[in-house]
Amino acid sequence: MPVPAPPRWSYALYDVVGTALGLASLPFLPFLLLSRHGEGVGERLGRLPLAVRRLQRPVWVHAASVGEVIAAQPLLQRLRARHPDLSIMVSTTSVTGRETARTRLGVDAVTLLPVDIGWIVGRVLRRMQPRCVIILETEIWPALIRAAAQQRIPLLIVSGRLSARAAVRYARIRRLTQAVLPQVNAFAMQTADDAARIVALGAPAARVQVVGSLKFARDASTPAGPTHGPAAEVAAQMEGRTLLIAASTHPGEERLVLEACAPLWDAFPDLLLLIAPRRPERFDEVEQLLARSGVRAERRSRLRQPAERAIQVLLLDTVGELPNLLQAARAVFVGGTIAPIGGHNVLEPAVFGKPVAFGPQTADVAETAAALLDAGAATRVVDAAGLHDEWRRLLEDPAAAAEMGARGRAVVTARAAVAERTADLVCGYLDEGRGSELQ
Repeated sequence: MPVPAPPRWSYALYDVVGTALGLASLPFLPFLLLSRHGEGVGERLGRLPLAVRRLQRPVWVHAASVGEVIAAQPLLQRLRARHPDLSIMVSTTSVTGRETARTRLGVDAVTLLPVDIGWIVGRVLRRMQPRCVIILETEIWPALIRAAAQQRIPLLIVSGRLSARAAVRYARIRRLTQAVLPQVNAFAMQTADDAARIVALGAPAARVQVVGSLKFARDASTPAGPTHGPAAEVAAQMEGRTLLIAASTHPGEERLVLEACAPLWDAFPDLLLLIAPRRPERFDEVEQLLARSGVRAERRSRLRQPAERAIQVLLLDTVGELPNLLQAARAVFVGGTIAPIGGHNVLEPAVFGKPVAFGPQTADVAETAAALLDAGAATRVVDAAGLHDEWRRLLEDPAAAAEMGARGRAVVTARAAVAERTADLVCGYLDEGRGSELQ
């Protein structure tokens, strides 16, 4: 059923504000271009790379950053299997996400997402003429959504996630979301709560369904065999040592895991702690913290061959290696859960049969955290003492660690059909003309 046309003033105001901000930033453009933040300015302004311009009616998949890029992998594999001649272009918001997409996804082209201003994204869509646009998780880009609807290009949100905090922020611009969301062809949300929140913001309930998280599909299909790729070098250097991992950490959490580990090195002298900060810009900061703490630490990028046995902490300052290194761990702490962030992918370690620990701040991953806790595959800790007690227990009882990990793996496997269901939805929109129903 056709939906009423959204009020034009909503989009006009949005474009005016975006253009004004862009013009205001022009005096700073030379400085921006000379900094690391200036990389890809042309792509952000809609200048398509040659590889994109050469594509014939690709599927455009937008994955904001590294996590979403990796989560997209099982969906893209299934789309390729069903449509071998399909061209696929991936856009990302972050530069690190773009580099990960280039090295991990094997797609036809990669670019940065253009600035969400109507005349920019409209021109990009006219140039590309994609068969459909797929947005992972829930990034609501009003200009892109409207331009796709105007050009009768199906636009889908898959593996959609809308936390309670994000819903509150979007509710402040409800007039805009009520205009934008009816222009989306379909919403494949992760949970019933996510579905209810997106409907409350203006998505037509008939187009919203609960499909699950593509991260489940990736995790369930990830081989639990030997570590491969560049991470194999690190795994070989760690041979014979017991590894604990603190993944996706934020300020304050590195200090917490160091305090948790400090008493453990006396009882387990071969223990190695790997710390993987969530954001690359914090690598130097964490290195300085490690130096002040007095532990023997080294950055992954400087690790010598062979690794020195004296190293107690390894700072993972590379992108893309963590999933493979999880295979070698005895147990994993997931960050963003002590710091007031809302949590990161607490399910990722479970695919490799690893016990998971996380803090109380799990609003953004509430369902998956609850699933692991209910299955006896994870432990919630509130401070360094709690993490120390949990890690000591798992170090002293490898069988208990293996049992917890097996329970977590079962939770992931039960959700393995997500990629197939999502591919079913996408393939239904690859035929010509499916976007016209919104006009």
